[in-house]
Amino acid sequence: MATSDLMYGIEQLDDARPDYRQAQCYFDGDVPEIFASARLRRALEDTGVDFRLNFAKTPVEAVVDRLEIAAITGADDAHTEIISTVWADNGMDLEAPDIHCHACTLGDAYLIVLPIEDDNGAVIGVEMHYNGPQTVRAIYSEENPREIEYVIKQWKETRTLGTVQRAELLYGDRIERWTTKPGGKGKEQADWIHWLAAPEDGEQEDPESWTIPHDYGRPPAFHFRTGRPYGRPEHIGAYGPQNAINKLSITHMGTVDYQGFPQRYALTDAATTDTSDLEPGDFDDFPADDAGTGPTDTGDDSSLKAGPGEVWMLRGFKSVGQLDAAQPSVFLDPMMFEVRAMAQITTTPLHLFDPQGEVPSGESLRAKEGPFVKKIRNRQRSFGATWCEVFRFVLDLFGHPDATVDVRWVPAATVDDQTGWQTVGEKVKNGVPRKQALMEAGYRQEQVDAWLDGVDDAELARRVDILATVAESAQKLGAAAALGVVSNEQAQALLNGALSDIELLSGVEART
Repeated sequence: MATSDLMYGIEQLDDARPDYRQAQCYFDGDVPEIFASARLRRALEDTGVDFRLNFAKTPVEAVVDRLEIAAITGADDAHTEIISTVWADNGMDLEAPDIHCHACTLGDAYLIVLPIEDDNGAVIGVEMHYNGPQTVRAIYSEENPREIEYVIKQWKETRTLGTVQRAELLYGDRIERWTTKPGGKGKEQADWIHWLAAPEDGEQEDPESWTIPHDYGRPPAFHFRTGRPYGRPEHIGAYGPQNAINKLSITHMGTVDYQGFPQRYALTDAATTDTSDLEPGDFDDFPADDAGTGPTDTGDDSSLKAGPGEVWMLRGFKSVGQLDAAQPSVFLDPMMFEVRAMAQITTTPLHLFDPQGEVPSGESLRAKEGPFVKKIRNRQRSFGATWCEVFRFVLDLFGHPDATVDVRWVPAATVDDQTGWQTVGEKVKNGVPRKQALMEAGYRQEQVDAWLDGVDDAELARRVDILATVAESAQKLGAAAALGVVSNEQAQALLNGALSDIELLSGVEART
């Protein structure tokens, strides 16, 4: 049974790897241009020049930028302290954003969590390690798709006797360790044998050491994913538009040489043309030197010389001219269409692809970002559920079974403009509970609870009005600075002064 699980897991890994490699290539911008002509492909590849513009990573980065964990807490202070300690010990302030990025880039990411025990078997710490879906895969139950039957991890190791394949199967009650025989490729069942632990000095090899029993109750691997049962890359819809952008940008760069140095022509009259005294380099802007590597510096590369008083004598040619290169708009206009298509397909606001362009504000911004914010909240729910599983498991290792864990995220979007605060005020005036109105504005529950502590409806309405006024003032000062009426420094000083006065007034009122 174990061997069949091993081979099935390896098959699943092998089948999934090409898609993960493709997703990573599009994120990194390593996708080659697609050519209809093999001859043209060889010609451009030989130059070794890369003009690709990588827009495909933007849908991933846009999501990851808004996946910021605000806090992970337990049901009481003791549980929260354990969570904080484990988080800090594993550097998760840095690791967690990377896990989110990998999950959004590839669709899947794994975190393997194992206890650190002292000599008596007591848990004194926890190790957490990210593992990519190229080497780790969760195998889900066909009967219950939400349940992980086991997790396989497969990798290569180089030893003195050569390269071997290693594999581990993580079950709910044990971990099995496998390795290939010398020379085995790992594709056949016969290639695999038990991977025994190295014996300590003076001890004999334990034939049962390939199995590590445990009582975790589940495989110690946690699956972050953008979908069920396996995720999809956030930028999978960008593959086609990115291919088109690659082709347009590279082809456009191919025409730039012709825009700077147009292709010329000379029409001859067969009856009168005499070109016997013309040299091959006479009409070459970049004639080769004796080594054939480039123009010489003798000044004699062409019989036509530019300068005051110079006369160009063209004998035997009926007319001359040049062939105009393609206009840049031929390439840039379709390129912008592909960017807009990419934004639409990946549910990413267009202004995130072009931060220098026109950025909407207020209600327009909220309307345009509505589907995107909904996607962010879906990712927060999915990843948040996995983080809860991780730290419930951690608390269980420390002897706190069935613990409650709460994951709080920085809001995907918050109200910070005049129109938004006026909307919040209208909601409160028309009977929407104060807490509900502020949470709908994108603020976390603990923030709202702190703000509303001891504040009645009238005071809340006054504060909302103040915030709306401040937002309106900031908007008008920004417009004045843009028109040159005031400088940016003056506008900032005026706004800071007004905020300081409001804070001072609030302090006086609180004391009275």
